[in-house]
Amino acid sequence: FDDFSRDLCVQSLLEIMDMFCDRLSCHGKAEECISLCRALLSALTWLLRCAAFYAEKVKEPLEQAAAENQLKMCLERLEKLLSSTKNRALIHIAKLEETSSWTTVEQSLVKLGENLNNLGSSPLRSQADNCVSLIKSIPTMLSVHSEQLNKTGFPTVHAVVLLEGTMNLTGETQPLVEQLMMVKRMQRIPSPLFVLEIWKACFVGLIECPEGTEELKWTAFTFLKMPQVLVKLKKYPQGDKDFTEDVNCAFEFLLKLTPLLDKADQRCNCNCMSLLLQECSKQGLLSEANMNNLIDKRAADKENSPSLKSAENANIQPNPGLILRAEPTVTNILKTMDADHSKSPEGLLGVLGHMLSGKSLDLLLAAAAATGKLKSFARKFVKPESPKVFISPPSAKSGPVRALLFDISFLMLCHVAQTYGSEVILSDSNPPGEVPFFETWMLTCMPEEGKILNPDHPCFRPDSTKVESLVALLNNSSEMKLVQMKWHEVCLSISAAILEILNAWENGVLTFESIQKITDNIKGKVCSMAVCAVAWLVAHVRMLGLDEREKSLQMIRQLATPLYGENTLQFYNER
Repeated sequence: FDDFSRDLCVQSLLEIMDMFCDRLSCHGKAEECISLCRALLSALTWLLRCAAFYAEKVKEPLEQAAAENQLKMCLERLEKLLSSTKNRALIHIAKLEETSSWTTVEQSLVKLGENLNNLGSSPLRSQADNCVSLIKSIPTMLSVHSEQLNKTGFPTVHAVVLLEGTMNLTGETQPLVEQLMMVKRMQRIPSPLFVLEIWKACFVGLIECPEGTEELKWTAFTFLKMPQVLVKLKKYPQGDKDFTEDVNCAFEFLLKLTPLLDKADQRCNCNCMSLLLQECSKQGLLSEANMNNLIDKRAADKENSPSLKSAENANIQPNPGLILRAEPTVTNILKTMDADHSKSPEGLLGVLGHMLSGKSLDLLLAAAAATGKLKSFARKFVKPESPKVFISPPSAKSGPVRALLFDISFLMLCHVAQTYGSEVILSDSNPPGEVPFFETWMLTCMPEEGKILNPDHPCFRPDSTKVESLVALLNNSSEMKLVQMKWHEVCLSISAAILEILNAWENGVLTFESIQKITDNIKGKVCSMAVCAVAWLVAHVRMLGLDEREKSLQMIRQLATPLYGENTLQFYNER
């Protein structure tokens, strides 16, 4: 509305403005908040044009009284709008969004300034000056806001931490420590802000990471690996102050970022700050008094936001707590694997079976990866010949146990390779001619991103007598015999056996029913056989024309569907 000569219309508009100016809030979607900012900027522009119009009118003797009255009403609304820091902040956001509209504001300020001389030194003049200076302060709001944290964002630190947490959980800590120290020196970052930036990046990672394994990786990175990194940073000279003081100061700053902490707590379903503080205190990075003081402050903040209390779900166990408990378990399992189980292999099987329940395995692997123990953990399973169980003479009782120990080790290693990359499992120090079975299989037969598998590779073409006996066994017996089996040989022979079976099916020697019986035999007891069979079939299918693939694909589907029968070995569902 720009016909300012119609006084009553302008008055009505100003009164409408009074109705909502005290009730502005930003609870809503991002788009709604941004449009509120833009609306405020438009309202400000309109009020300035209005004030400039009446300030000019004041110099006309006949209009003076009416114009002063109208100007007074405009300035009252301007002052009310601008006196709230929050409103000025919202206008600041609109200015960043729409620079052209801000140019209009600046032009209106010039115009209003020219007309203010008509007012002499009346109270209206000082009120108008006050409004003008408030508007001029808006562009510098952020820099004036707090001298202490004038440069608070250090995106390089943020990027280094996020990259490491996403891509390199299993990496050594020392190179990361050196990279971070180099950034700190080059950018002359004060220690407290440096540590603050590290924690900010960790919390952003926790909030943003996809659900599932990635979430566990980030949790292990934040709560297990980063405290270790800070322990190493502590050894570098950091200036006059004690490093523990810097860590305490960083946490004090972090406490002010309530929305970040609240979001992380909501995502992880627990008080992340409290767990992190306890872990840092355990590593000697915080004094107990400082830890307790910070924990109390965070607890008080949480008290004040009731929405968070209701959001915490009592039925879901929070990952950070689970990861922190998984870390000592890794050490215990490593010790257990080294013991002699030849007398009672069932004990070892119990440990492995327990690891497979729920998300235990992923928790243990993430904890092992974050503390640099993943390689030694994986190597315990690469040479399953080393626990003496596998060497004990096969008996009817130990047959199923040996089969299960082999199977669980094999499947766990596949899972480690798929989650953390095969380099975690490969060893540089195998004696020549003694590459363990799993390494051979993984390098030549396991599908990985960017790896082209050759289905005619010699490793898929083992001793023909073994293949024949395996085909006969799969085809004839209603039940796999577990006692005499050498499982690594079976896994290497299965691809050639599958080729024989496929050819027989293609040529009408075997019926679909026989194929079903064979695939049930393959997947019914030892799941690794099915994994090895499918790994080869996938490579084989890629070499076939589209019209030749049907039977191979059918077989893959058969092998990939679990068997719902009574007669499976222990831990079948987990496997």
